[in-house]
Amino acid sequence: MADKKYAKNVNKLNFVKGRGGANARELVFVGGDVLGGFDLNFIVGVYDTVGDWAPNMGAHIHPFDECLLFFGYDEKDMNYLGADLTLAVGKEYEVHKMSAPTVVAAPANVPHCPLVTEKVYKDFGHFHLALNAKYSGTGVKQEGTTNGKKYDYLFKQMKAKKGTGGADAAQFVTITGKDLGGINLNFTMGLFNQTGRWDPKKGAHIHAYDEIEVFFGNKASDLSYLGAEITVELGEEHEKHTFDVPTVVSYPKGMPHWPVTCNKLEKPYRVMQVGLSAKYDISWVK
Repeated sequence: MADKKYAKNVNKLNFVKGRGGANARELVFVGGDVLGGFDLNFIVGVYDTVGDWAPNMGAHIHPFDECLLFFGYDEKDMNYLGADLTLAVGKEYEVHKMSAPTVVAAPANVPHCPLVTEKVYKDFGHFHLALNAKYSGTGVKQEGTTNGKKYDYLFKQMKAKKGTGGADAAQFVTITGKDLGGINLNFTMGLFNQTGRWDPKKGAHIHAYDEIEVFFGNKASDLSYLGAEITVELGEEHEKHTFDVPTVVSYPKGMPHWPVTCNKLEKPYRVMQVGLSAKYDISWVK
């Protein structure tokens, strides 16, 4: 790909062994330097053990907005998480329980954690999406109490809907800024299980904001396995890039991209589309 104009926009995800314990067994961290300088960094990983993800660390804050996603790796049902978790939010350490796929908004300077896995029924996944090119955090001590519902508005269950099928998503969930306390972010996660071209009657499109697409596998035992061969088309030239490993593709605002084609399929795969805008918008181009 080195000789292609948009090669820098297509990057393999290099998963590594995690810290273990209740924290990630396997994960990848991607910063804004890999994402074309976007104000975004993300982690995606797999988790399988009970306990505090960061023992004795308490809560922390960031100088940027962040979203925490908890999802399952079930091949047929995106509405299954596979674990029971608790997350404390606010300086009061208000505890919230989660047993279904959920996104938690953590606006800048809102304390969050400890994060505890209470039970595991099946390996599950976690994304963090942070609106800064680099990750940083500062610890916060517990202070005060609440009625237990002060921060309910920051929690949103990710209820997946049936997709159009074919090569398009079999299931998907879409979240926008209004679901995230006004955070300047929208995302769609989809489960795909057939070959072919997405949106076969449409061509390329553009957005008025930066966007990434994370193509990742649904095989919790090996996150380096995608399970499919994908071709994406970038730019007005429809420059084609083909890959068969987990990959992130970056689309600067105004850059035409798509169609996307699944050429081969061994196992269902996931795609996470993340836009740096509270609202999703799209303009189709030739």
